[in-house]
Amino acid sequence: MDEAWRLEQELWKAASSGAVSTFYARHMTADAFVVIPGQVLDRHELIMRWDKHAPLASYELSEPRLVMVDGESVLITYRVTADGEWLPNYRAQITALYTWSGGEWALAFRQHTPDGEAVFPF
Repeated sequence: MDEAWRLEQELWKAASSGAVSTFYARHMTADAFVVIPGQVLDRHELIMRWDKHAPLASYELSEPRLVMVDGESVLITYRVTADGEWLPNYRAQITALYTWSGGEWALAFRQHTPDGEAVFPF
């Protein structure tokens, strides 16, 4: 489980160094996808699009929660604050699902839920 969280941290480090496409190519299942506001992007689309963006200037991860779903899946949720030329003052809750594949953890799904004014009246 801790290794999956370490990979999630590596993703954001890659986003600040310009190496996200390499991260996704190495650590994402072939049929994985990411849900961002207004879009669902598959692995290929993510790899292609990240190469067009400048590295993030800063990021901070907090409040991680990990749950072993079964012996081969880990669900992770955490908060991110990030800033960059193309992503100014970004704040969101991230949820990621990693699966055990080929002797290591691989990202199968990630969803970004940006902070906003909409509140769920629960």
